[in-house]
Amino acid sequence: MPWDSEFFGMRIAKAFVTSREDIAALSRQERDLRNHYDLIYLFSEPDLNIPFDGVRLVDSKAVFSASDLSLSEACPAVVRWESNETPDYLVSLALVSGKYSRFKTDPQFPVGSYERLYTRWIEQSIKGSIATDVFCFMKENRPRGLLTLDLRDGRGVIGLVAVDENSQHQGIGTALVKHAVSYVHQHHGSCLSVATQLDNEPACRLYSRCGFFLESVTKIWHWWM
Repeated sequence: MPWDSEFFGMRIAKAFVTSREDIAALSRQERDLRNHYDLIYLFSEPDLNIPFDGVRLVDSKAVFSASDLSLSEACPAVVRWESNETPDYLVSLALVSGKYSRFKTDPQFPVGSYERLYTRWIEQSIKGSIATDVFCFMKENRPRGLLTLDLRDGRGVIGLVAVDENSQHQGIGTALVKHAVSYVHQHHGSCLSVATQLDNEPACRLYSRCGFFLESVTKIWHWWM
């Protein structure tokens, strides 16, 4: 994974583990892998366990999808971010969105890795390289919530979703997600999906309330070599 390797300053790869035969094959290659990599992301089916030394289960990635996009309405308090600048308060919101991120919860990453990653994420979203739209929930002339959306070829993917810690439980997250659903529908999109952590119960409940269904769950492991 060239981007991850350069960003984190270590040799990183990924592998998909779909059967016990895959686990056995990785075990046979362990010595060679340890000579070439510092970290391998392993993606597995929910019912598989990977019993290697140095392996840590860091996430159960839950993908939620919505196909009926006609039921939500735009929220007047949600506005599209038009500036190319990334002010500190948007960075702060981006960091809130990664509370359950594996890059935050895995203590073997160097200190500051999660902060650098999510700062880059919002910066690149605003620049349009990894998102087509950035929406903010405005209250008292200040963004209290954030959602990034990538809408291409009729398919929408929600990236970051965050609500200021002092403004939670006020319906802001719901307003943002429903606004994104409405926006995708208005722009002739056919589907919308979002990934979160299965342990992030508030986010899972949010997407379910907004008409999303759980499409898939994938275990993600970090194999530190």
